[in-house]
Amino acid sequence: MSDIVRIGIIGCGGMARHHGRMFDALPGVQVAALAEPSADNLERFIRETVSDKTNLPATYHDYHDMLKNERLDGVVIVTPHNQHFQQTIDAMNAGAHVLVEKPMVIDTEDALALIEHADKTQKILSVAFPGPFTCEFQYIRDTIAAGKLGNLSLVTGVCAQPWIQSQKGTWRSDPVQSGGGNLYDSGAHMFNAMLYLSGQAVTEVYACVNNKGEAVDIAGTVVMRFADGTLGSAAVSGDATVFEQGIFIQGTGGSVKTSIYGGTMEHWQNGQMIKYPAVPTTQSIQENFRECILGRAITPSPAMLGLRQARLMDAIYASAKHGQPVAVVAD
Repeated sequence: MSDIVRIGIIGCGGMARHHGRMFDALPGVQVAALAEPSADNLERFIRETVSDKTNLPATYHDYHDMLKNERLDGVVIVTPHNQHFQQTIDAMNAGAHVLVEKPMVIDTEDALALIEHADKTQKILSVAFPGPFTCEFQYIRDTIAAGKLGNLSLVTGVCAQPWIQSQKGTWRSDPVQSGGGNLYDSGAHMFNAMLYLSGQAVTEVYACVNNKGEAVDIAGTVVMRFADGTLGSAAVSGDATVFEQGIFIQGTGGSVKTSIYGGTMEHWQNGQMIKYPAVPTTQSIQENFRECILGRAITPSPAMLGLRQARLMDAIYASAKHGQPVAVVAD
C-alpha cells in the first residue's frame, strides 16, 4: 500500500457528500473515484466536497467499472439499503475494505453472508453508525460494562420526527429499496444505540407498527427483552411535527441518557449527576476507517452490530405482522 489511502465512493447523494467532506479534510487520504448514475449528483459532489480542483476523482456511472479500473484501498457504500449487500461483496472481491452506510443489510441471511465473506477475503467491514464512534457512546458502554450502573432495569429509545414529510416519494419510502420505513431508517440509529450501549443482543420482541396509509411503516412501538433479562422499549414516529429523540438507560446504581447519535450525555450515579465525566478520545468514522485500513485501529461498529440489527428488525416486522411475541435468533 502507498502512503496515500485511496478511497472510492459508491453513491454520491447527500450522505455521501458528508463522507466526502470528512475524507477530503483527512491527511493521507484521497477520494480517488466516484460511482453514481446521476451526472448531477457527481457534479455536485465534486463541487461541494473536493477542495483540490486540480486533482479530481475519476467518475463512473457504473460501480462495476470503478471497481474494475481503479486500485482502491477502501470503498464507502452510500446507496439505497437493498443495494448494500451485493456492492459490499463486489468491493471486497475487488480487494477493498468496506465502510457501508446503515443499515448494513436488510436481511439476516445477507448479514451472515457478509460476515463470512469478510472473513474469507480478510477485509474490514465497518458499519457507518455514528454513535459508536463518539466519546459519549464509548463512555456509556464502558460504564455499563464495568457494572457502574448496577443491574440494568430498563433500556428505552425514542425517535420522533417529520420523516415522511421529507421522504415521501423517495427510495426511503419504497419498501423494496429501503427494507422498511422509519423503523429501518432513522429508527436504525435508535435500535443500534440500544444494542451497542447495553452490550447485549435482544432475545424477544413484541411490536406494533402503523403504516398510516403509506407503503412503509411510519410509526411503531416495540417491547423487548435483552439477553440478561433487562427489559426495553422503543417508540418511533415518522410524522411528528418536531424532532425528538434519545436513549434512556436505568440501572440499580445509576442512569444515563444520550442522543441516538451520541454527542450529548448525562450520567447520574447514586442520585448525583456527574458534571464532568472523563470521556475517552475517539476517532471520526472516516478517520477510523483510514486507521483500520492502515492496520492501526479496529472499528467500534463491526459487522456483528449489523447482524444483530438485521435479526432484531426481522423479528420486529414478524411480530408486527403476526401480532405476537417473536424470539430473536441468538448470536
